Amino acid sequence: MTARSRTRKLKTWTAFGDLGRRPTEYEILTHGLNHTMRGETPLELPADAHGNRWLREHRDAITLTAPDWNAFRDPDAVTYGSYVAMQDDQEAYVEGLLERFDRDGYDDSLAETTLAFLSLTLTPCRYLAHAEQMLSAYLQQLAPSSYVANCAIFQTADQLRRVQLIAYRTTQLRLSYPRRTFGTGERATWEQHPGWQPIREAVEHALVEYGWDRALVATQLVVKPVADLIFLEQLRHELTAADAAMDALIAENLWRDCERSRRWTAALLGFLAEADPGNLATLQRYLREWAPRGHAMVAAGSELLAQGSGRPSGEIAAAVMTGWKALTEPAGLAVDQA
Repeated sequence: MTARSRTRKLKTWTAFGDLGRRPTEYEILTHGLNHTMRGETPLELPADAHGNRWLREHRDAITLTAPDWNAFRDPDAVTYGSYVAMQDDQEAYVEGLLERFDRDGYDDSLAETTLAFLSLTLTPCRYLAHAEQMLSAYLQQLAPSSYVANCAIFQTADQLRRVQLIAYRTTQLRLSYPRRTFGTGERATWEQHPGWQPIREAVEHALVEYGWDRALVATQLVVKPVADLIFLEQLRHELTAADAAMDALIAENLWRDCERSRRWTAALLGFLAEADPGNLATLQRYLREWAPRGHAMVAAGSELLAQGSGRPSGEIAAAVMTGWKALTEPAGLAVDQA
């Protein structure tokens, strides 16, 4: 037998290395899509071009390390096809809610106190959701592998869905109550209301965290989980108490997207801890810097929500903290105030 005949020929799935099995559909559709992982010149531009310098400084020089970033897997194994099918079902459900409650004259039945609460807590959230969308998009752009990038891009799409739904509800309320400031007053609330300022401040600081590792902590471990816990998971309870049943159901539906975000974030934390135990020290250091902004968000958001049913803000804050710690503590990361 010649040496040539003994040589194992390359197969279709060689890019996966010695996988020992046929890759899954999720792996086939996700693997190796990041075309910017090319060393000194990530983009097909001169080495000193701004884009190349940005990627080298803010992605390739991060402190977090992994022998193979392509070893990470999304626990939900989401692909474009599965995402579209999943969210089509979600949107069909929400459209059914909107049609049913519209037939029942839902908006016309809302009390003055409920309308005031919606204008304070729900409709301004389109600014918050859009900021989360930009944060997720940045994580995707600089992600060190397509497996991580795909999680972030589907999260970005989730945030766009949230923006669209809030904008739709805002328009419905504006048409039902043209003398109120629905659709025109949210920017002033977002920029000037004292209760929103710690939240806006945290978002704006997260938007200028350029290093991917720091942006990951700011977005996935602080701003997004805390904001979602307040303005979806806890807000739905206050909306139910305020007799805003449809809006509570919409918030509950949108929270499902957040649960998927929490799953892939937790999986990434576990992946990083296994890849290099030193990664946890890095994550904790950044989290220690960012936790005070998270706590300020919790305090401010809880005060805003307490204006709905009158539930004590401390009780709301405690529930948010429990949800926040449920994301970080399994990985050995602490968010307690110093």
